[in-house]
Amino acid sequence: MRRQLTPTVLTAAAVAGVVTFSLVASAPVGNAAARPSSAYAVSAEGQVPIAKTPYAESPDGKRRTTSALELPKNPLLSVRAGTATAGNDAASVELFDIVVGPDILSQVQIPPELKQQCNSLPATGAEDLPLPDIALPDLGLPLPKLSTKDLPVKNLPELCNLLLTPPKSLLSIDALNVWCSGDQGGVDIGGLSLLGQAIKLPSTKQGASLPSNPLASIKVNSQGRHSDGAFTITGLSIDLGGGAETITLASATCAKPAAKPKPKPTPHPENPAPAQIDTPPSAPVPTPVKTHQPVTG
Repeated sequence: MRRQLTPTVLTAAAVAGVVTFSLVASAPVGNAAARPSSAYAVSAEGQVPIAKTPYAESPDGKRRTTSALELPKNPLLSVRAGTATAGNDAASVELFDIVVGPDILSQVQIPPELKQQCNSLPATGAEDLPLPDIALPDLGLPLPKLSTKDLPVKNLPELCNLLLTPPKSLLSIDALNVWCSGDQGGVDIGGLSLLGQAIKLPSTKQGASLPSNPLASIKVNSQGRHSDGAFTITGLSIDLGGGAETITLASATCAKPAAKPKPKPTPHPENPAPAQIDTPPSAPVPTPVKTHQPVTG
């Protein structure tokens, strides 16, 4: 059963400033060393390192598949299931129920005065109230020191909704599929949410990204060609804390297929002699003999 995310009431205007996408170009990736086709579901570098899990590699072109039901216990990331497959000039990844920063805002201690302000807000007409500058505690993630003014909200009512009914994660994704074949590939993302607010991704073949913000910088569908002929496509790259932590979700690499060996022709002489067949000698032609038959009577 997929985990259920608690929705957070944020206005479209508040989210639009955080989730506006822009196209970015992907540069070729230079690497002179040849590589095999490979794929992995999750990896992370930084304060909370996570090895490529699960990881599949096909050095000989044979199809290989590996799966993992959960990641090693860590405060940064959880995944319900992941499968990586690699073969000759092909690779793919399937991920389900990805959660970055589980229960991140439930750790925030709300000052009593803020709770009182939230409880006394009028039902309407309070959108112009300023945000209080409240320092957030250590959330257990590699994020810089944040305050309530760093959160993607525009006014006090939104802040109250976000802190008093916090979402289950910083970022969540219901499903993520990545594939490549030769030098082509694609990314399918289902149900992406930032702080409980659903985000509709643009319909672009490659290079969508979230503008940098204090919480996370996200790139979607990064593609690159290597100097050895291989092609790599990555579903999501998430940068937390301005480089303190980098998370990679669903990456597939298609190596240049090895040339098939050509069969060597069997040498033949230019003018082969006719085959000799053993046959019995021909019988001699019989010679007629003249004789006289005796007369009887």
